Amino acid sequence: MLKRFKFNIIYLLLPIALYLIFQIGWQSKQETITFNGFAENKETELNFDKSVLIKNIFVTPNESVQLGDTLLSMVIHSENDVKLSDVEYDIQKLKIESNISKKELEANIRTLEAEKAVKLSEIESEIRTLQSEINLNQSILSELKSVDVNGVATNNSPNAMKIQALQKEMEMVARPIDAEIKKIRLEISQTGEPSKVEINKLRGEADIRKKEEQSIFLIAPSDGLVGNVHCKVGENISSFNTLISFYERNPSLVKSYVHENLILTVQVGDSLEVISSYHPDNKVVGKVVGMGSRIVEIPERLRKLPEIKTYGREVIVALPPVNSFLQKEKVVLNLLGETLNDHTNSTFKPQIAPKKDPEISIK
Repeated sequence: MLKRFKFNIIYLLLPIALYLIFQIGWQSKQETITFNGFAENKETELNFDKSVLIKNIFVTPNESVQLGDTLLSMVIHSENDVKLSDVEYDIQKLKIESNISKKELEANIRTLEAEKAVKLSEIESEIRTLQSEINLNQSILSELKSVDVNGVATNNSPNAMKIQALQKEMEMVARPIDAEIKKIRLEISQTGEPSKVEINKLRGEADIRKKEEQSIFLIAPSDGLVGNVHCKVGENISSFNTLISFYERNPSLVKSYVHENLILTVQVGDSLEVISSYHPDNKVVGKVVGMGSRIVEIPERLRKLPEIKTYGREVIVALPPVNSFLQKEKVVLNLLGETLNDHTNSTFKPQIAPKKDPEISIK
């Protein structure tokens, strides 16, 4: 006797269940791989290649500025003070040296003139003595009535001849001294000329340095936000020291971390959907532009379970210039299943990163 067959609905539902399980398994391969990150503005440190004195600051931290706006004014001052002082010192030194040289030459002239006066005075004294003798002799002769005084020649007398010789000696004594004095006077007239040329050169240099003291201005390199102002009015800032930190108005990068179990699913060049954690409608498509060269601890803020330490690889994603993210805003990055399948179906083989592959970091 045949046993009666009992219909069980389980047999009917089993194929459907198997089909659903298969579909779920298949869909799991299509699921989005998600990880977190935060948006960052590109920071630029503005400085100057020379030491400067800050005159005025026209902005405050977090102030919004536009391309070409004046951020601060300054002068190249701190080094110029010393250099201008050196120039003035050199000018005064040249003037003093010129005056000393001129006075020394004038003293030499006075010495020569005194020497000339002494020598001529001695000769003139001898001439006066001889002339007195001649006058005395003529007086005696004029008293002798028997002698015709007019017939006596005085020019040929010995004393007269001596006087003529002494007068020639005076000329011989005076001529070389006068020539030396003339030479020294010419030297005096030319003494200041080289100094004047050098002084004019130094004054020209001083004028250039004074022009450098005119105000120069630091302007905004693009539209953006002022970060920190690292100087104060009246402060001397050394060359290449940061004056102002400057941010672009919109974040340009996302710094994120992909879990170490998924590092082979993300590659440089992948396109990712970047979504605000708190405003899901705010989304853009970014591109992976860099990856770290080592596994690091994922920051607590970016962990799915903050209390559990997890590790992963740093991923840097470039954002389009126009976006609405805020600085340090937390975002979600989605690597879509289509991209994942491209990696799975490709002949990609993991390779050891080269030793020189730098770790990406954002200041």
